[in-house]
Amino acid sequence: MSPATAPPLGAASGAPSPAVAPPPGNPRFALFDSLRAIAALAVLVFHVSSTTGALNIGTLGDVLTMLSRGLILFFVISGFLLYRPYVAARAAGRPRPRTSRYARRRVLRIVPAYWVALTVLAIFPGIVGVFSADWWRYYLFLQAYSQDTFGGGIPVAWTLCVEVAFYVSLPLWAMAVGRLRLGSGPRAWLWGESAALALLAAGGIGVQIAGARQVISMLVSESLLGQSTWFALGMALAVASVVSERGERQSRARRAVVAHSGLCWIGAAASLIGLALVLQPDGLLGVAQALEEKQSITRTLAGIAMTATLIGLLVVPAVFGEGSGGFPRRLLGWVPLAWLGLISYGIYLWHLTVTQLLAFPADPQHFSASGLELATKIEHATTPILLALTIAITSVLAAISYYVVELPFLRRKER
Repeated sequence: MSPATAPPLGAASGAPSPAVAPPPGNPRFALFDSLRAIAALAVLVFHVSSTTGALNIGTLGDVLTMLSRGLILFFVISGFLLYRPYVAARAAGRPRPRTSRYARRRVLRIVPAYWVALTVLAIFPGIVGVFSADWWRYYLFLQAYSQDTFGGGIPVAWTLCVEVAFYVSLPLWAMAVGRLRLGSGPRAWLWGESAALALLAAGGIGVQIAGARQVISMLVSESLLGQSTWFALGMALAVASVVSERGERQSRARRAVVAHSGLCWIGAAASLIGLALVLQPDGLLGVAQALEEKQSITRTLAGIAMTATLIGLLVVPAVFGEGSGGFPRRLLGWVPLAWLGLISYGIYLWHLTVTQLLAFPADPQHFSASGLELATKIEHATTPILLALTIAITSVLAAISYYVVELPFLRRKER
């Protein structure tokens, strides 16, 4: 069965969809489909809770605020899946993946669906900035580099600007690190990879601290420079995965992850609660206020450490021991969740405008200051209703986006 005729759910039905098929010659990590769904749903729940004011309900609101970390999960997933073919090739002494094939796959994966969503939403309900002199910033993933356009267009698409910057940088990174060898012997490549990724993560942490202390602007801290820590985490997991596959090291930690994946997710849940208690954002207005104030280095480092622990423990059961059982893997293997992961790109692109159209028909254009003021007029009790409607409508739109727009292009990822 060819990818063009394969059913959409890879893990349960043979060949994977072109949306999630790995580059030829590389293994498929099927449980990552559901991780995409979890990331998209976390961001969706955060925005619905923001709209209804549910973020201001004490500790529960603080925990809901932490669901915005779902976008970081997307960065870690990209770091893992996109870097692993480069690491595997280096470890095996093979040539690096061809940049032309890599670039074609990336363009076909993100550009068509984004351009369609951007254009449709600019026509109705009329999101801001797309049909203006800055149109090129939105269509070329450059809106995150200007204060005037950062929140325009599809507001959540600033993360796509970061992703695209990562896509462009990754082949150059792989080329540079491929020449770095520390020591001698069969593990020289591993020490080079580890040292480079440690420096990349540390650099991202430094930029985030500088942003929190307002030494640099938000535009810099929210760019790839500041978010490189999360990509480095995914890339480090890719290195660990290749080492494990080659049998070079069977650590006690890996065996524990395979055997006790449930403990990983318990630790992830504890990290989520710990984040809420340590950061205490006090709702969306508290987050907005925090962005305007200098944050202590200790608080910033604690947030970074707990976020890394949360995302890392959430992901590792999908990296190691995919068929070893345990509740996390059973949930990640659940077909409906995997299907939501398949259409998760559309969910991410469409959900915020759907939420605002349902909640504020008079002000649907973007998540703005006016939206925050209106949010105080909605009862918290409407959160479950708005959440259910948003998931249902967004899933329909995302499915249409996938089957009508994305899939025809994705079938051309491999000529």
